[in-house]
Amino acid sequence: MTGIFSFVHSAVFWFLTFFYSVIIVSASYAAALFIKNEDEKNRFYQKGARLWGSLLADAASLKVSVSGLENIPAGTAVIFTPNHQSYLDIFILLKILPPSFRFVIMRSLFKVPFIGHHITQAGFISLDRKDRKGSVLTIHRVIDLLKKNESFVIFPEGKLTSDGGIGEFGRGTSIIIQHSRVPVVPIAIDGTFAALPKGQWRIKKGVATVKIGKPVRFEKYYDEVSKARSLELSEELRKIVVDLKSC
Repeated sequence: MTGIFSFVHSAVFWFLTFFYSVIIVSASYAAALFIKNEDEKNRFYQKGARLWGSLLADAASLKVSVSGLENIPAGTAVIFTPNHQSYLDIFILLKILPPSFRFVIMRSLFKVPFIGHHITQAGFISLDRKDRKGSVLTIHRVIDLLKKNESFVIFPEGKLTSDGGIGEFGRGTSIIIQHSRVPVVPIAIDGTFAALPKGQWRIKKGVATVKIGKPVRFEKYYDEVSKARSLELSEELRKIVVDLKSC
């Protein structure tokens, strides 16, 4: 019976993913036609993305335990740096984090029908690690927006974990931190890998924990943006997230 329930639950979840995507994207597009200001339009689409994420986080039937929301500073741009266990991470973060913020996510999601259009309009930014020139332009765009008080969620691993552990953090996130000089809010996610690991479609019931750490300023790295210093920052940030996950 457990296997049958898992199969049915997973089928319903993916149907709802499609259904909510069509409805929310269509409604958002129609309403956004009456919004002329691009920033306001971005905010409107971000609200739609938050609704979409919240509905799907609930549909996944995971019990989500969140701690540390009080650590998020108000009135300033921040960089949220969670580890990345599952696609479910995106839905959960859209539901629990306070508005407003954008994601830096992999280019492949922008190719998904309906979803790709919506996240583009919401001002989410794509990153293709294989496109070196494009990655540099993306980094500069994110830095500029952070300086304009826009917050971002960036997965420093740059990809989903294949075993549930926390992989190496990429240098791109460190460069953004060094140039933008905004606070970094580390986030440790656990339990979503067990629920929906990379390459799987069946969702298992369980508990996901999201621990939000205190903001960190990496001031000692700001004035020396070299490869060596960026890698040092990456290792220090990774250790913070690993320690947060294990505590």
